[in-house]
Amino acid sequence: MKRRRNRDSGSITVMTPRGIGMGASGVVVAILGIGLASPVLVWVGVSMAATVLIAALWLITSVAMFRKRFPDAWRTVAPHPLTAGGNGTVNVSIRTAKHRQRLGISNALASALDVREQAAAELTGGLSTKATVGRSAEELRLDYQVHPTHRGRWPLGPALVKISEPLGMIWADVAAGSVEHVPVWPRIVDLTAATGALMGQADRVVMGARTPSADDSSLRDYRDGDDLRRVHWKSTARRGTMVVRADERAGVRPATVLLDLPVNPVAAEWSISAAASVAVSVLASGHPVRLVGANAPPEAGEVHDAHNRDSARSRILNATLDLEVPSNRDTALEHTRAAARAAVNEAAYGEVVIAVCDPLAGDILASLVPLGEAGRAWAIVRCGDGPRQDERAEQTAATLSRSGWKVVTASVRDDLSSVWSELVAGGST
Repeated sequence: MKRRRNRDSGSITVMTPRGIGMGASGVVVAILGIGLASPVLVWVGVSMAATVLIAALWLITSVAMFRKRFPDAWRTVAPHPLTAGGNGTVNVSIRTAKHRQRLGISNALASALDVREQAAAELTGGLSTKATVGRSAEELRLDYQVHPTHRGRWPLGPALVKISEPLGMIWADVAAGSVEHVPVWPRIVDLTAATGALMGQADRVVMGARTPSADDSSLRDYRDGDDLRRVHWKSTARRGTMVVRADERAGVRPATVLLDLPVNPVAAEWSISAAASVAVSVLASGHPVRLVGANAPPEAGEVHDAHNRDSARSRILNATLDLEVPSNRDTALEHTRAAARAAVNEAAYGEVVIAVCDPLAGDILASLVPLGEAGRAWAIVRCGDGPRQDERAEQTAATLSRSGWKVVTASVRDDLSSVWSELVAGGST
């Protein structure tokens, strides 16, 4: 939940057909009266035009009074951030200034004010919002539901209060508050149960491959950002270089989730959702995790410790908010190439690698192939964009499978839970 205070940001004034007709008619009648030397017509024309002018002055005064009495707008969005495919609640409160709370405004005026808010289609699902409006002498309140459909940061607000003069010739939309960009996390699928089985497989592979020895079998070189409490001082003194205890004990093996973004927007959102779902499920199963790839910000490549899961989960999902669909496949492959190097480096320290990728080839595929030898590599290769990509996806899956990876191919139409269960159950090996 987030509570934000906003200041007024302007207004839009509109003259109604009645006002336009009254003003234009007044001018015509006045000119006609002058031409016919008829004081009565001139007086009628001037009176009609003056009525429009008085209405405008009335409106200006009303807007000024509204802004003076209601200078602030408070908006609460819950939950914050929102999640694509979920629901949220927005509460907007436009309150009387503290020094004017005794005065307020008349209930008649409050009931005449029309309050509404602007929201991006990505927050409402393209549908109009049905709001509950509460009015009193001290507060105008607007409550409504949002149904976000797309990951990202989407504009919400400002709230608009419609004020008009009694004759209905001119009205103004007064902005109360400012635009707030509400973050929306990608759609998340709970994969925790199967993920725990996957991480257990990785531990059994390692424990079966070697018998752990004292000290050195669970040590690795110190890297920037490592907790100094994990430094193994005895081995550090013996080796002459700083080493730390690696997270290779059963139940705490870390994982690297590698994301390769497609250039197709729909496919890209599916891939982001899949990678994020895998990452948070690894975290929920009690294992540290990092998310690398795409044009993710630097913090996305940090290891997110499972000890503070809520905070770590938020950091992982926040890292996906600003991921952009690559403009072309070459750009996407540059990001994937860097992510593959990171995955290879971390795999050397015993990390599990889980890739969500499009068909790969060349040096990127060649760099990932050796990871299968350790038995700690899984991949979801996306297909479904036509026979050619399906063939390339099968070739990528076959190459990885021959080297020891467990692989499944999937399209955006497939259910992620089913795809993940198939991968954990064995995939193609």
